[in-house]
Amino acid sequence: TPESLTPESLTAETSTAETSTAETSTPETSTAETSTAESSTAETSTAETSTPETSTAETSTAETSTPETSTPETSAAETSAAETSTAETSTAETSTAETSAAETSTPETSTPETSTPETSTPQQPVFTQEQMAQTQAMIMAQFNQMQMMQQAAIAQAQAQAAEQIRLQQAQAQAQQAQPAQVTDSQSAEKIRRLEDEIAQMKALLAEVLGRDPKKGTITLHEAMKRQEVDEEILTEMASQSNAGDTLVDVHTPTAKTTLMNYLNEHVKFADGIKLNRHGVRIAALLGTTGVGKTTTLAKIAAKFVLEQRTNVALITADTYRISAVEQLKTYSDILELPLEIVYNPAELTAAIERHRDKELILIDTAGRSQHNDYQMRELEEFLQVNPRIEKHLVISATTKLTDARQIMNKFSKVNPDRIVFTKTDETSSLGMIINLLRDSNFSLSYVTTGQSVPDDIERASADILTDLLLKKVDEQ
Repeated sequence: TPESLTPESLTAETSTAETSTAETSTPETSTAETSTAESSTAETSTAETSTPETSTAETSTAETSTPETSTPETSAAETSAAETSTAETSTAETSTAETSAAETSTPETSTPETSTPETSTPQQPVFTQEQMAQTQAMIMAQFNQMQMMQQAAIAQAQAQAAEQIRLQQAQAQAQQAQPAQVTDSQSAEKIRRLEDEIAQMKALLAEVLGRDPKKGTITLHEAMKRQEVDEEILTEMASQSNAGDTLVDVHTPTAKTTLMNYLNEHVKFADGIKLNRHGVRIAALLGTTGVGKTTTLAKIAAKFVLEQRTNVALITADTYRISAVEQLKTYSDILELPLEIVYNPAELTAAIERHRDKELILIDTAGRSQHNDYQMRELEEFLQVNPRIEKHLVISATTKLTDARQIMNKFSKVNPDRIVFTKTDETSSLGMIINLLRDSNFSLSYVTTGQSVPDDIERASADILTDLLLKKVDEQ
């Protein structure tokens, strides 16, 4: 009402309005000012129920924080504030309500200032204690798992190392248990290598020296080459002999000794047929047709009868040729020896039984072609009647080397024990004998040197074969 409007009240209201206007009309206030204003606002809201002096302090704080933006309105506001404080003291209810209204309006007017883009800053993410605990637990679990894997790998590596150490110790113990055997094997290997190297050097030397022999002389190497001895055998002979021994004249004692030593080393000799001390010795001659089996049988029988007075019986199974039976009967009559003619294995068994009292039984078999399987089976059946039969395979020295090897292969089905080379006088070279028998399982028992009975047959030995080879050289 008009009567309630005093000058002091009008002045206070006007000052309060001016203060609000001053506070809201300063958009140029800096960020620092805004912060101060916000703090002032917070203090004001906290002390809304406090004494009027608090409002005065807040107003003073606002005045202090903005010295650079002070305006005439701000000075007026300060004066008004003092007057307001006086008015509040006199009229507490009115000034408190008005001041609260002014204070309430202050944060509303300051809100636009705090939301300006110029003063905004990025907010940092905030983790709760529960999230931090979960993250820490997950990291600890991964760490424990890695630690367990590391321990397992270490344990496995230690186990492998222990196993390797155990194996090495076992090997060391085994080597200590047999040191002599290891040393012997190593020494033998070194010796073998040295021997091979020396052999190669000797062979090379023989080849070099043999290129320019003395005029009018034939070296042992050249003589055996003419006898069709394999080049491999000649190289081996040179390597196993003294240096240059295969390059000497073939007629010298050195040449004969060198050849004979090689034959003794690489060819087996049976030295004919040897009688048993007790019981009868049974020997059969087998081979292809036309190799001289019947004549060879007569020569062997005559040798035993005439030279050793041996009690001999003859059996022939060669009923395919009438001349074979007649020929052998002639020899038996001359030598006064019994002769049995058999046609099958049973008759052969009976004939052997009848002459068990003899010292030697010689059996002549029919000639068989190595290409005829039926004849080979028939021969096998004949020879199976008595396991004590000593089988001598007869081959002519005139046979080609390839054919002779094929004969030996085919007749191996009947398991021959010995080999006889006939007709050595009908060929100009005997190298085939060395080529066939070198390192062979066959033993050379006889060689025949002509048709004369009983003279042209020799018990095989290295000495006899050496003489035959060197004789052929002279004949050439």
